[in-house]
Amino acid sequence: MKIIIVNQDHSRTRTYSGSGKWVGILFCCAFMLSMAAGGAMYAWLTNDQEHMLTSEGVKNWKRVLDTQQQDLGLVRQQAQNQLDALMLRLAELQGRMTRLDALGERLTSKAKLDDGEFDFSEAPALGGPQEFAEAEAAYSKVSLIDAIDQLADQIDNREKQLDLLDNLISNRTLHDDSFLAGLPIRKGWLSSRYGRRTDPFTGKAAWHNGVDFAGKRGSEIISVAAGVVVWSGTRSGFGLLVEVNHGNGYLTRYAHNEENLVKVGDIVARGQVIATMGSSGRSTGPHVHFEVLKNGKPQDPSRYIYRASN
Repeated sequence: MKIIIVNQDHSRTRTYSGSGKWVGILFCCAFMLSMAAGGAMYAWLTNDQEHMLTSEGVKNWKRVLDTQQQDLGLVRQQAQNQLDALMLRLAELQGRMTRLDALGERLTSKAKLDDGEFDFSEAPALGGPQEFAEAEAAYSKVSLIDAIDQLADQIDNREKQLDLLDNLISNRTLHDDSFLAGLPIRKGWLSSRYGRRTDPFTGKAAWHNGVDFAGKRGSEIISVAAGVVVWSGTRSGFGLLVEVNHGNGYLTRYAHNEENLVKVGDIVARGQVIATMGSSGRSTGPHVHFEVLKNGKPQDPSRYIYRASN
């Protein structure tokens, strides 16, 4: 008897010759091995099935399922707690971002930046060349919580920087507003300078502590710098008078007014109208007598009138 064995790809074959006796023995051995394996499999399934179908086996499975359900509930609760914490953290960061946007808008306005130079309503522009995967692998991945904490630190740093910038701009604005410069009128002309002059009433030499600007009655008189009104009323020789304290020892006077438009305690800004031009007090016609005092001593107003504003 011949036995032909063919390879799986049918490329080669092998032929074996043998007598009928050896072939029968070979088949008997194969049959016995198959029966033995089947019996072992049946015994295992039967024993395991019998064990599973007992009341004790059912109880064990129920305990396992109860434990797994408890573990699942615990994991779900922990996940919900973490999600709630992340939502609260996110709400806090959103509130801080809103504050930063408002502060940035105010600083943009105070700094008088060009329209559109800093637009806090738009996302910042980003870009850069594409990096290779090897470069990305150099950075370790961070968790979502770590990323949120890093963002919070960055926002805190930006808040401190913007607060400092806000203080600097506010101080600069306050200094600029209190800087004495410019004319106390919008319309008019210089009619008398500071220093020695001929008194218009006696004709004798006299000293003039301010400068006079003549103009149309009722013309606007403006403050040359920001400050606080410390006098608003009549004073001998000055008629209706307004005095403004600008800090750092500086005080300005606006006299012979027709009407005072501010009262004591008012805070005035540079360029604000504080009175109208008149001829009250010792005066020969509509004008404003303008004085500058530093630490109580008269100064030549022309030094402040014609100097450049900050």
